[in-house]
Amino acid sequence: MNRRRHDRNPLGQGAARHRASRRAPHSPHRAPAPVEPAAENPLIRVLRPALRSEDPTAFWVAAAPLIMEMADPQHHLEELPEGVDLLDTFLEIDVAETTALLHMVAAMSPDEGLRSRAQAGLTTRRQPMPPQVSGLAQASVTEALAFSDGAGENLMVELLLPRGVRAVLITYIEWSPVPYMKDAFAIGEPMDEVTRTYREIMARDGDSLDEMLETVTLADAGARFRQALTSTPRDVEQAGFGEQWPMLRSFVEFAVGLLPDGGEGYEDDLVSGFSAGDPIPEHPPWILEDGTDLVEEFLASAPAADLELGKDAQDLAAFLMVVLDATFGDPLGWDPELAEWMLSDVLPTTPILSEEQIAQIPLALPALIAWSLERTGEEPSVIAQTLSAVAPLLEQFPARRADPRMRARRLEEQVDFALEHEDPTALRMADLALRAGGFDALAELETTPLPAEELALPQIPADLRDLAAEVDAHLVDGVTALLSEQPAVADVDELLTACRRLLVRITQLDPAVLRRKASTRNTAAAVVSLIARGNALMGYSPAPLHEKDLRRAFELRSSPSQRARTLKEAAALPHRFDGIALADPGLLLGTARTELLRVRDVLRAE
Repeated sequence: MNRRRHDRNPLGQGAARHRASRRAPHSPHRAPAPVEPAAENPLIRVLRPALRSEDPTAFWVAAAPLIMEMADPQHHLEELPEGVDLLDTFLEIDVAETTALLHMVAAMSPDEGLRSRAQAGLTTRRQPMPPQVSGLAQASVTEALAFSDGAGENLMVELLLPRGVRAVLITYIEWSPVPYMKDAFAIGEPMDEVTRTYREIMARDGDSLDEMLETVTLADAGARFRQALTSTPRDVEQAGFGEQWPMLRSFVEFAVGLLPDGGEGYEDDLVSGFSAGDPIPEHPPWILEDGTDLVEEFLASAPAADLELGKDAQDLAAFLMVVLDATFGDPLGWDPELAEWMLSDVLPTTPILSEEQIAQIPLALPALIAWSLERTGEEPSVIAQTLSAVAPLLEQFPARRADPRMRARRLEEQVDFALEHEDPTALRMADLALRAGGFDALAELETTPLPAEELALPQIPADLRDLAAEVDAHLVDGVTALLSEQPAVADVDELLTACRRLLVRITQLDPAVLRRKASTRNTAAAVVSLIARGNALMGYSPAPLHEKDLRRAFELRSSPSQRARTLKEAAALPHRFDGIALADPGLLLGTARTELLRVRDVLRAE
């Protein structure tokens, strides 16, 4: 198999993942539809062309995100009247587009109550529906196929609906650190046509689909899908994902529900990767069968002449060779696409390299690439082309690694590594570091309470200062009310300082989130919710505060949880499986830092 990652989803996004044409042209003789009273509804305008498309997957793709939103009880509570949810707005509009949407809800909503209400609503609808909509209840899966690229696999299933409608759900499941769904999309063609397109694309790159293709039993496909979905959070960030994933999750879960139980999922030893603390392999990839040490050979070579030699350079070279070998089977197999992946995805997010090793990357990586390609006999023009592609990425690397979202991913990776090693103490220590902002931050924590600070308006974009001041006024009133009945929980000024710092952070990292229409009172409550949960003041017992206390203090009729999730993403806070991780000592109250240090010392003593 070619070492490059072109075959992850050649029908998906990216220069080498072009899809076959998915939308057939509309017939020029189709009569124009009459203008309906609901025509101005923006959601109807999205659904209308999808319903009329000759591509059977078009409506699934358009409607699936709405299925997910309807299942969120907090969605659009700020805009909807009390007691009304998003499904009600579609039940009230009796047009073909909403009827089709009710079919989707009835077939695939994860909420049983929504399914029942949609089914009841359909009893009064009379619009004719295409088979890919009305026939969802009769859908079945006919076959499953898979092929791997070494780091994961493309797992595909063909769906059959009434009147011979066929479509293929294509997913990419990455295996490390645990199998999870990285991409998914639907193609309105039969499986034979999809595999023919894959075969042609891969043949152009010198690979053979037939050598990799695996027929998977439907039960095993179901087990693999369920294993991957379990490891893929429902609120997974969309950055770096496909055009349809994760918005298509409700449809993926529907298709998986058509598969039988009882199959076998991925084996534990299928997961590959390299992490700090891993034992050195019995046969490290940099040691050849004849005993040649590739790391030593590289460090003694002319391309490495300008490097600061020593253990940091040795460990960095070994790390890069292990990643290439574990993922692509060749410790020297560099090319422009692989170098881009390394600099864009791997090195900015790995937590296991020291700052000294990171500092060597601008010199060490091009030297290693040049030496590797020379050693494997590549032409000078190929080497020059690869180094030319790497140069701008190396210039961007320090800023990319420093990006708050990359930092959040590094903290998450540290927890994932600890989870892989099944060491409870290491896992708890990694979680403490996640909450504190890293192991260095955890080591340097001190317990002085945060000082009283006003909102730093000069640090906020000028067009948002009035809005931020309004949010701040609600913060003052709400925090004061929240702590009035339990003053021992926290100091008002200290809690306000943490909230104000988080608000400034949001305006700097994602100012657009505050420019969207939203209640400033609800925004203030969401900020307090994040700070309170990140400081263990709110949430599950023994936390002293509860969401009802927050709603009462801010005079809200509904939970600010949806707004809090949006602000959490805007602030680039890392994902934590058990609560909120603020990942910044400047947002942690003195009491929270004291508790982190207490638990840290207990774990060290174990």
